[in-house]
Amino acid sequence: MKYLLLLCLLIAGPSTFSNAQNQQQSNLTQYAGKYQMALHGEIFYLQISANNDGLISKALWTGEQNLLKHLSGDNFIMQGKDWSVKFIRDKKGDVDSVLVRGTDLWTRVK
Repeated sequence: MKYLLLLCLLIAGPSTFSNAQNQQQSNLTQYAGKYQMALHGEIFYLQISANNDGLISKALWTGEQNLLKHLSGDNFIMQGKDWSVKFIRDKKGDVDSVLVRGTDLWTRVK
């Protein structure tokens, strides 16, 4: 009986993990998109993408990429720089902007 239970756990385990990983990636896609910010009369763009590791932030003016590590809710931290990244939602609950370092507000490009 113990062997049967162990066998069931070994068979079900990887698929359960895979489903959880797919669901996490699916949840992260709500943050994916292009964001813009005006600074000194110029407009800069930030591309957020979801992949297997989490979210990737890419500064389109330099090509620099950084991994965004999920903390909780809509809060992330930019690895390597330790900058806070908070996604902000509109009244409908859709992500419409992102606040980086608590000061830099990037608005989602529609």
